[in-house]
Amino acid sequence: MSSLTARLYALIAALLGAGLLLAGLVLDRDSSRIGLQLLEAEGERELSLLAISAPTPEIARGDIATVDAWCDRTGKALDRRVTVIDARGRVLGDSRVPADSIALLQNHADRPEVRAALSGGIGEATRRSWTIREELFYIAEPLERLTTGDSTRPPSAVLRLSMPISKAYEFGRRWQRHLWIAVSTVFLVVLAGGYLLGRRIDRRLRLLRQSAEMLGSGDLGVRIPIDTHDELGALARVLRSMAEHLRTKLMELQAERDMREAVLAHLPLGIALLSPGLTIEHANDRFWSIVGVERGLGPAPSLAMTRQAALEEVAEDAIRRGASVRREVALYIEERRDYEVSVVPVSRGEAPGAWLLTIEDLKPERTMANLRREFVANASHELKTPLTSIRGYAETLLQGGLDDEANRARFVETIHAQAVRLEALVEDLLELADLERPDAVLDLKDWDMATVAREMVAGLEDLAKRRGLTLRLEARPGVHVRMDRKRVELALRNLLDNAIKYTDAGSVLVSVETTPAGTRVSVADTGRGIESEHLPRLFERFYRVDRGRSRALGGTGLGLSIVKHVVELHGGRVGVESAPGRGSTFWFEIPRDGSSGHS
Repeated sequence: MSSLTARLYALIAALLGAGLLLAGLVLDRDSSRIGLQLLEAEGERELSLLAISAPTPEIARGDIATVDAWCDRTGKALDRRVTVIDARGRVLGDSRVPADSIALLQNHADRPEVRAALSGGIGEATRRSWTIREELFYIAEPLERLTTGDSTRPPSAVLRLSMPISKAYEFGRRWQRHLWIAVSTVFLVVLAGGYLLGRRIDRRLRLLRQSAEMLGSGDLGVRIPIDTHDELGALARVLRSMAEHLRTKLMELQAERDMREAVLAHLPLGIALLSPGLTIEHANDRFWSIVGVERGLGPAPSLAMTRQAALEEVAEDAIRRGASVRREVALYIEERRDYEVSVVPVSRGEAPGAWLLTIEDLKPERTMANLRREFVANASHELKTPLTSIRGYAETLLQGGLDDEANRARFVETIHAQAVRLEALVEDLLELADLERPDAVLDLKDWDMATVAREMVAGLEDLAKRRGLTLRLEARPGVHVRMDRKRVELALRNLLDNAIKYTDAGSVLVSVETTPAGTRVSVADTGRGIESEHLPRLFERFYRVDRGRSRALGGTGLGLSIVKHVVELHGGRVGVESAPGRGSTFWFEIPRDGSSGHS
């Protein structure tokens, strides 16, 4: 064995030997005390068991015959000397003394264990009994404390148990014998195991060397054992710390890479990192989706393999100029689509070492631009119609119409009607703009939807009667919803107004019901119905099924769009069911808690 192994062996042997010897001496010294402690614990348990069957009434009366008989029975069963002593120290029973000799026994009030028990505690003593001529261990406890657990009342009697002390000494002798046998065995095992220990340390040295070699080759998953605090242990700790540090850094780099990959994967842009030779070093999923190619073109795919010549032209132009290039191109996959392609140099030192190619789909932007243009055109047209009418009749009045008594009142009424229509259109536009704001706020409170619907129906009954319609409500009270009442009333009023306006005869039914998703409010009419091709676009701004009839009835074309925005702000949804000749049912559904992210 090497000197290090020998020192380790000597140190371990000395420490173990000294420790075992010290432990043996301490335990050998305390063996008798441990035996007495065991007798004490055993005595307390047996006293508790004896108290269960103790003849308490006879003890209280001082019935020596009964008490002594009980002591004889229990003493024989437990192989113990059982004694009952009253509060004055008189012996009432003893399992080792004949019944006719009980009265002749000395007063036991001065016995140490009895004196302690009469004071309310547990008494213990070791002495030779002259009555039975044997050295005994005595333990006594008040009877009341054993039976009721009450240590505050003055004891009326004491229950005492006596056990031969020789059993404790016998236990100590057995303990000492077994102890020294164990100590000797351990020493022999330590001495015999020295050689094996030396071989184990030698194996540790070889294992440390192999671990260092594996770590040096890049295997960061190697587990280096640390089982001592010597030089080998310190070396092993250093190697393990270095491996853990390298592994942590590697995991951090992998996490950062995965995070960048996740960010790139969710960008709407197609992104690719190109080398000066147009090799694709890295690209996100959106890039491959745009060019219509699956990942896995090889370890170093080139841009030419995407078969998109327009991308190659932009990239080659940027590399040739040595500067950024941005251009709109058309790419053909399943159909022609327009994209904005940008190629930007990525500096790696003085000269560009790579080029970042981005592809942005122009369809969403142009779609939004078309929607804006369409909205401006529709709004301008809707505003221009009443303004033209107002201007025309105003000019007629100014050019002599005021003297036309037969028609001037009709001219003014027309101007007033168009002004009212213009005001309604402006109010709807402002309301819609407010609903479309990103920071639109809802005043959410708990309301009974049935009560809200009933009030709305009551307010429009006169209008329905004037058109010859029956306006009915089916709603049970107690359908509570957390909502912005003002906005929900606006949505319901628009649906009711449309139903009454476009129903020539019959009835309009408003119903409120609960569904698994929340609360549904439906407005069903018996009107002429709507063709199926119009249904998907009914909730668009300014969309009309019958433009002439809508304007004649005073509609702005924004009512259903307002309904949709109100309901969606509450986290709900809208819908319509209709067929020509069968009427229409418009409905909206709001979650019970009005959850929408607005408050």
